Amino acid sequence: MTSLAVGVMMLAVDMLIGLVFLTAAVGKMRNWQQFVGVVANYRLLPDGLIAPVAYALPPLEAVLGAALLLHVGSPWPEWVALGLLLLFAAAMAVNLRRGRREIDCGCFQSALRQPLRWALVLRNLALAFLSGLAAMTPPSAIDNWILINALLVTAVLFMLLQTLNILWSIVPSWRRAPTPTSGAQS
Repeated sequence: MTSLAVGVMMLAVDMLIGLVFLTAAVGKMRNWQQFVGVVANYRLLPDGLIAPVAYALPPLEAVLGAALLLHVGSPWPEWVALGLLLLFAAAMAVNLRRGRREIDCGCFQSALRQPLRWALVLRNLALAFLSGLAAMTPPSAIDNWILINALLVTAVLFMLLQTLNILWSIVPSWRRAPTPTSGAQS
């Protein structure tokens, strides 16, 4: 792979993960009280830490998302993103192992509730892996060509990720939908 392609891909990874963290932060800040309940539902923190974590996490995600999106301070934002994504994946995995699939992941706090599922754990692990790659890749000069291509790649990847998020949130309702009874005709 050429250095141009590597530069485009690593910048696109930073911008993609930055958008993920920014959209998550905005959604959580719009529903802060509900997010406190989501953090409590994970049953991983002592009661005294639930509210402080729930109120500190969205601003941290917003700052981290902005740093990644603007490609500032590299490689530190990539390492912090990797750590948070691994932490989120571990929290989900612990609850899945406990059989607690019905709780909301709290990922984006959108109108579409996302119950915990292994696909979400894998998504976070994949994003953490990409963040680690970006952190370990030597920085390259960013010219207009790299920036434009990275923006295009980021837009496509972000739309794909958002589409998967929507599908992950509606698939459980498809599985619970009543099946038509055979022989019942009008």
